[in-house]
Amino acid sequence: MLHHYKKVLFALALIAVAVGACKKNISSDAPLPSSYYPSIIIGSDNFVLYGIDPHTGSKNWEYSMPSDSFSVASNFKYLKPSPLVYNDMVYQVAVNSDTIYKLNAFTGQLVKKMVLPGHSAVSLPGHFFTCMATPIADGNLIYLATTNDTLYAIDTGTGAIKWKFGNPAMDGSGFVASPVIYNGKIYVASQGLVGTNNGHVYCLDKTTGPDASGFPIWDWPGMGVTSSAIFISSPTISYPHLYIGSASDSNMYSINLNPTVVSGVTPTVGLLHWTFKTRGNIMSSPTSYAGMCIFGSNDFNLYCVDTQTGAARWAFPTGSQINSSPIISNQVVYVGSYDYYLYAVNIISGMQKWRFKTKGLIKSSPLPYGGSVYVGSYDGYLYAVDSAQGTLKWNYKINGYIQSSPAIDDYSGTQYNSGISGFNTHGTNN
Repeated sequence: MLHHYKKVLFALALIAVAVGACKKNISSDAPLPSSYYPSIIIGSDNFVLYGIDPHTGSKNWEYSMPSDSFSVASNFKYLKPSPLVYNDMVYQVAVNSDTIYKLNAFTGQLVKKMVLPGHSAVSLPGHFFTCMATPIADGNLIYLATTNDTLYAIDTGTGAIKWKFGNPAMDGSGFVASPVIYNGKIYVASQGLVGTNNGHVYCLDKTTGPDASGFPIWDWPGMGVTSSAIFISSPTISYPHLYIGSASDSNMYSINLNPTVVSGVTPTVGLLHWTFKTRGNIMSSPTSYAGMCIFGSNDFNLYCVDTQTGAARWAFPTGSQINSSPIISNQVVYVGSYDYYLYAVNIISGMQKWRFKTKGLIKSSPLPYGGSVYVGSYDGYLYAVDSAQGTLKWNYKINGYIQSSPAIDDYSGTQYNSGISGFNTHGTNN
């Protein structure tokens, strides 16, 4: 019996030593951060980034952008670019910052500040913003279009610039639309200037960027050629064409992805497929699906255009202009309007399925996920609306105008980003 007690006492002593050793590795005043999953990631004009539980509407985490993230006037401190979720990290750019903030999507904690060396905080006279466009990512590179006439490809781990492309039009207009990636190429549109127009669409290799002379693969409408377009809308692609709307001449443009190479002409001149005229400027980014190009216009209409012929299939009227970019899910188009409503429209007939009213204009692009549609409003709320019925599930008060669009990191390891160019998903290893 005594021998048995000795064994027990020896075992307890070993446990005590092990526990004591473990305690030495844990600081009592530095608890491990809480990890939440999944989260809707959304920013607002109160300069705070939020992670919200998509099921309950409760706050998982928040991150206040630091004071070093704005470098122009204090009245431009807001988040217009949407957050990008990629490989379980959140990348957020402030309007007037030269820094990309990389956060842990589970906890909202800052991982890294990725500062763009040599990036001017103020570009041309009258230009107060440096980053208006939402970044995109692929293959461990993040692509950021800025208003200092430059598109950057940045390593998501080190923050090093792999390549950069300066707008060869040299018109001082910069890039305010997000780029889009397709089949090893990246496509980006320069804004053009009010009064002179002259927006351009460029195609580059997504890995190497421009050639040794700084030129893209192709340029539409061509080097030295003046266009009538201003591009604020981001492009979308449905092979073999790219679609992009103009904020100056009210046209939706369809451009061939593979223009004919002409010997001795560098870069190759892009080839226009068709134009579709609306009665208002186009700020909404189009989305394309099954032979349809769908987009909003400032003439208050949501349009569906045949991608081959450029003819209208249907037009759906709202009560005000549409800057929100439409999203398609399960044969339904979701889009917000300045008339305070979120709309669900049948993609085939163009008939309204339901509409949901907020208390402010909707610039944010909606995001459908798990039976709900999530959208931000200028009334300062993030809404979760039942995607089948159009009824409110919950809303979360953010206390700031919401211009950006939500993104989601879910349980399956897939990230959903909206409001860039249609509905974009990125797997963890994409």
